[in-house]
Amino acid sequence: MFRNTIGCVIAAVLANGCFYSGNIFSSKSSAQQSRQEFLMATLVWTAIVHAIKMTAAYLPSMMTQRFHELPDYKPSLYFCLKKLIKGTFPYFLVSLSGMIGTGLLVQNTSLMNALFQYKLHFYIGNVFNLVFTAGIAIAARTIYSKETSQGHGRRGALRVISGRIGKVSATSRTHRAPNYRSTSFWREFIIQLPHAVHIAICGGFVHVVSWYGVLNQGKVVIMGFTMLGITMKLLIQEAARHYILKKKIRGIRTMCLLVGLPTVLIDTQSRIVLLGTQTNSFLVAGTIAMAVAEMCLRAGKAAYVARSIRRRASDLEAKILELSSNTEQSVETSASSLRLEFDLWKRQIISYHTAELTADMYAEYIAIGCSQSIIFWWSGHPFYPSLQLDTGAVMSPGDKAMWRFNQVAMLAFQFVVEIFVDYLCVVVEMAAGIDFARIESRSTFLGVVFMMMAVLNINISSVVYLSAPRERQFEKH
Repeated sequence: MFRNTIGCVIAAVLANGCFYSGNIFSSKSSAQQSRQEFLMATLVWTAIVHAIKMTAAYLPSMMTQRFHELPDYKPSLYFCLKKLIKGTFPYFLVSLSGMIGTGLLVQNTSLMNALFQYKLHFYIGNVFNLVFTAGIAIAARTIYSKETSQGHGRRGALRVISGRIGKVSATSRTHRAPNYRSTSFWREFIIQLPHAVHIAICGGFVHVVSWYGVLNQGKVVIMGFTMLGITMKLLIQEAARHYILKKKIRGIRTMCLLVGLPTVLIDTQSRIVLLGTQTNSFLVAGTIAMAVAEMCLRAGKAAYVARSIRRRASDLEAKILELSSNTEQSVETSASSLRLEFDLWKRQIISYHTAELTADMYAEYIAIGCSQSIIFWWSGHPFYPSLQLDTGAVMSPGDKAMWRFNQVAMLAFQFVVEIFVDYLCVVVEMAAGIDFARIESRSTFLGVVFMMMAVLNINISSVVYLSAPRERQFEKH
């Protein structure tokens, strides 16, 4: 897991560097570019980074397939990348053109000035990113269905099953052969729409944080916001748990997705406001307080899960004893059914709790890296006033170097604290009966998913925090 989180943090830092560079064809640094120019560059980077992120997400699964062109060899990264680029290039052009059109619309209307605070460019850009999301899903499905041995075998099996059903259903109307054509673009667009809505809601949360200017509201407000973030995270996790139990979802992948993104986003914003205090003692105290709160919450959740299982097991035994007094033949069947139901419920509870803990651990490391990266890159940038740190005076080059060193030191401190917390908590959770072995087999999937979340987190923050400049206290240039 630690290797995956390091990869996620590196991906986030690289994405942040892309956004920070602004217009790479300009001879000026991003801080010296005009706001119109920097906005256009940010939207273009949004389309490019999103395309890279989604392509990277599909590559691992494609590399496990066997293609008709190379039936005896495992496909290389370059081979799969070439296939995906060929299939998604038209969708990327549409997405990129939409971003450029959005930039031109904003530059030449009141959206650049009076209405800029509403961040409509972010929400419009989110729709054009959805074009590429739908497009790459169609391209990947088409490649799997038509160019891989697994897809060809599945189609053949479906034809056989369909033919048998058609023969058995002699009295019904004529059976139609299954349609293997690719899903239409608009159908896939609608299927992927909830993901875009989810991203828009996350962007709305960052929008509120940016608009209120939490960094400049004092330590009491900062601590209040941190506590609010923890409360929101718990509410979201509890809502996800009820949804999973109600829908009887057993896939750990889905569980991690439901819990992961909100946790990453909320934790990142909480740590950004702690970093923005510019006081090491306050940051250290806040980090330790969050660590203690995390340990207490995780220990409490583990105890709650163990207690729930014991209580339901006791209820099960009581029901079986009650049934045993009955001499009917169906008693044994009923007891077996009750035990099976209990085993399924127990497996689902433990699976969700394991997924929640795994998502939490990934999210904490990613939030540390993302928040540190955002503050490091943007704190002195004129177009990010809500991340502007009040130093009280212009910083000398020596002060800037010391500030950068301090940021790296605080990053290391937060990582060390989080590793210590995870070690203690995992020991307690394993003693309570939580099994992490099942989640280890999904390490690659989790690494890809949380890499996407880390980059998306940077994407949202870079676009939404972008605002009109104000007089700055120091520059990085």
